[in-house]
Amino acid sequence: MSDIWTPGSTPKQPSGGIELPKGFARRRSDEEKTQQAEQPVAPVPEPAVAPPRQRQGGRGQDFLFPPTGVQVQCPSCGTPFTAAVFSIVDLGGNPELRQPLLGGQINMAVCPSCGAGGPLSAPLMVHDPENEFLGVLVPSQARLQDMQMQKVIGEMSQALMRRLPNEARRGYMLQPKQYFDWESFLEPFWGFEGVTPEDLRRQRDQGELIDSLVRLANDETAMRMVLDRKQQLVDENLFAMLGQVMQAYAAQRQEENLAAMRNVRQYLLDSTEAGAKIKVLEDKLREALARIRPEMGREELLDVLLDYWSTGSEGERIVTTILSMTRGLVDYEFLMAVAGRIEQATDEEIRADLMELREVILSMSQQQNNSREAMMQQAQAVLQEVLQSANPEEKLREYADAVDELFLSLLATNIQQAEQKNATFAVKRLRIIYDAAMRILQEGMPDDIRLLNQILMAEDENSVRSLLKENRTMLTPDFVAALRELEERFRGEGSAEMADRIKAVRAQVSLMM
Repeated sequence: MSDIWTPGSTPKQPSGGIELPKGFARRRSDEEKTQQAEQPVAPVPEPAVAPPRQRQGGRGQDFLFPPTGVQVQCPSCGTPFTAAVFSIVDLGGNPELRQPLLGGQINMAVCPSCGAGGPLSAPLMVHDPENEFLGVLVPSQARLQDMQMQKVIGEMSQALMRRLPNEARRGYMLQPKQYFDWESFLEPFWGFEGVTPEDLRRQRDQGELIDSLVRLANDETAMRMVLDRKQQLVDENLFAMLGQVMQAYAAQRQEENLAAMRNVRQYLLDSTEAGAKIKVLEDKLREALARIRPEMGREELLDVLLDYWSTGSEGERIVTTILSMTRGLVDYEFLMAVAGRIEQATDEEIRADLMELREVILSMSQQQNNSREAMMQQAQAVLQEVLQSANPEEKLREYADAVDELFLSLLATNIQQAEQKNATFAVKRLRIIYDAAMRILQEGMPDDIRLLNQILMAEDENSVRSLLKENRTMLTPDFVAALRELEERFRGEGSAEMADRIKAVRAQVSLMM
């Protein structure tokens, strides 16, 4: 039940009666498509940003050049919606946008109705001062004449220069490199990360191999013929790509595609050398995770991590997996425990292991913070669009895919701030948007997810009992298994009180079946 939101990850709730929901599921249709949505978009003008830099809800860093909203129409189902479009990204001012850029999340449109999505054909300038690089993407689909293109690039360059201090302006910025497709545009940025064009080509070939195998998932003979020609592409990276695609299908509830991917993965595990190695690693990982108990303390968790960290590269991968699954324990107190061990260590090898482990924890924490910061800023951009609309709910439905727990968290924070300032009109308008966001979330939830969320949001045991009686037909072994999975998740994240509550609900459900 990956669609359940962990309440412990939310900011402090506002005092004015707005409660953050204790669960949610992103709005998705039953028949989502994955075809690209390359939409021609008119050149985006220089963002209207007045100094000082625009604040994004008073939280974290700012966008030096905030995105603007552009109306697009889904090529698959025809639904019109608004997408956030960047025209300039300065990685010096907003380093947290580097990973979204590399991950293809910048200037990407996803239809809120059918899930079809792809890159928008909007000009984009990216400045990377660390690597003294300035590049401009002008997609061929934008259909700009050469004079138009040079005018757009000139306006972008001037906008960038005006926002940079004199000492930050360099000669390389006078001649930005031009690109006409996303693949070639991202190559230099991947190069700065140590990824070569050959690596990228191999990844593309592996993606095509996965597509071929999925189409042939029910024909082992045909799969074998394809693999005989492409055996050199089957490695750990291909399995990692498979995992990412499977996660996306699971999140979008594309059960047929997910089942095909599972068949392909199992076939590769059973029939390839790389698959055999992955099997061994997965067995070790299962053994390691079996050592992690809900009641485990930080010192004991640190002992387990050190046991695996010293076993080489496989051990390091096991450690990073454990860390990602025990975020409730990996906190400031845990880092203090690591620091204490470093001070007490007399063995230089153990001391070195502890210091490396601390760096890994800090790096993972920073990546999570940067990712959340970028998402928060995008949520703020959506909120600004909705606030400025004459019909907030209609505008919010255009951004339905962005309505999630982070957006609700941002709304609740804004409501709290408006209440503290006695801004009555702002509070009323924000509450209207909040109620609309909750309706959108509820509309898109499958029945079982909706019931789970209602249980988590229930005020007392009587309310829970009433919900279970009203939905008795949904109380199945699968529902009990979902509750057990949810309970384990909360315990792993350190939310023992919520885990105990779900355990009690699970007992009630078992008795009523």
